[in-house]
Amino acid sequence: MNHVKFILRIVLHLLQVLTYRWAVDGIDLLKRLIAVIRALCARLKLPHSEQEAAGKDPCEVDHPSFHRPDPCIYSQQYLLSLGLPVTWDNPDIVLRRGGVIVPENDLLPDTDYEIGATIWNNSYEAPCVGLKVIFSYLSFGIATVSTAIGTTFVNLGVKGGAGAPADARMPWRTPPTAGHYCLQVLLEWVDDANPANNLGQNNLDVVAAHSPAQFAFGLRNDSAKPRSYAFEVDTYAIPDPEACKAAIGPEDRGTFPERLRRIRVRHNRALFPVPPGWAVDIQPPAPQLAPGQEVQVAVEITPRTGFTGEKPFNVNALSDGVYAGGVTLKVTKS
Repeated sequence: MNHVKFILRIVLHLLQVLTYRWAVDGIDLLKRLIAVIRALCARLKLPHSEQEAAGKDPCEVDHPSFHRPDPCIYSQQYLLSLGLPVTWDNPDIVLRRGGVIVPENDLLPDTDYEIGATIWNNSYEAPCVGLKVIFSYLSFGIATVSTAIGTTFVNLGVKGGAGAPADARMPWRTPPTAGHYCLQVLLEWVDDANPANNLGQNNLDVVAAHSPAQFAFGLRNDSAKPRSYAFEVDTYAIPDPEACKAAIGPEDRGTFPERLRRIRVRHNRALFPVPPGWAVDIQPPAPQLAPGQEVQVAVEITPRTGFTGEKPFNVNALSDGVYAGGVTLKVTKS
């Protein structure tokens, strides 16, 4: 069985490269072969072995000539795991109505929309042919129950190539019951170089501060044991990109840990605190939930005197030091 899966992975890699290089849209047979092989790889179960006990796949191909794609999206959970602040106003997920981008926090019930997702590839060598993109929605909150919308497939070129990023779109008719929903986009690839960056979520609410701004969201314990939660609040927003240099010097290169250290300097959560003069009240402040239990969390944000404009607040929930999720709340005042 191990040899079968090994061979399937090699064949899959060759087919995806051939299909990408031979004008992907015209080779239906190769696309179908790829889909069959991906399904077989997903269904094959490997027997227990010493490699599995060590957390390794005994069939994994580890050779410099074998390149894996890294399909990705702005993934809050992955960025949080790297110690970076995040916004839940996902820059890679948009909602359109009649071809025009609309705010997600003001949806009409029982109405047709189109979800758009920008899909990236962190690999310079390996494309993805027939990348599976899964769309779903949740009630507004943290770890709430997901409801499927649909699945589509896109062809994703290499990083810096003509086929990247890819634009995945999915029609969606909102539920008949009025409410606020958040969107999720999940990428599935059978031999992903980094599957941790495949889930993106757009979890945003906007409220005008009449005095003060009041929000509410659901918090659910989706684990099998009781959990206690705490909240962190910051005002992080993705900064404007830095100007591109005319040339990349030796100081701009380095290992991933070295590059990550430079990123953390610019995206340091400590640089985005709750501003002086603002007040944020969360109730309950430290909920304790049984498995499967869900509570409504109320957030009241009072702006400083004289504030006008728009200010984002990210509320992240932690349990035992691990991030469970979060929401971005935008306070506006004219």
